[in-house]
Amino acid sequence: MALVTKAELKATLNIGDLYPDTVLDQIIGTAEDTILALLQRYAARAVSVSAPTTGTLYIDTARAHEFYVGQALTLVGFTPTAFDGAAVVTEVDEDSLTVTRAHGVTAFDDERPLIPPAEIYDAAQRARYDTVPEVREAALAIAVDVFQSRVAPGGQLQGVDFTPAPYRLGRSLFTRVSGLLARWTDTGTLVG
Repeated sequence: MALVTKAELKATLNIGDLYPDTVLDQIIGTAEDTILALLQRYAARAVSVSAPTTGTLYIDTARAHEFYVGQALTLVGFTPTAFDGAAVVTEVDEDSLTVTRAHGVTAFDDERPLIPPAEIYDAAQRARYDTVPEVREAALAIAVDVFQSRVAPGGQLQGVDFTPAPYRLGRSLFTRVSGLLARWTDTGTLVG
């Protein structure tokens, strides 16, 4: 399951099969990534990586994390991409961790910065939000805003009297759904 399905988005927008599924998948992915970045979960941004031995990754995180030894994680956005995939935590420190990967990791000595930062998360824990109604509603609201901004001429909606509506994907994007997400928001995402 996901936070928003194509069928839900199509029904909400009343668009049927007018738009290709690839467009809707991008919109849904954007909405889900936006929401998940704000929620409490086992996740961290990796800012650098090194592979001292084959199959082992040493990862520095942008801030303190809550991972624990033995936890199964998913790595996404690493360079090289062969590092992406499932991993198991073998050692933790406040802002770093060591993980093992079954394949795709060749040893190298230097520490490589990750720009943009890669993501590390617990996929099983992330999926728990799929059944939380207020999180699903917030993701759907953002998906609708993204869709409307995408199809509006110039990316900005207009009223019937042709006055431009406020830009919907600006800073107010989160504030429009913050009430729905208040109970689940990671306060660390709101600072700095």
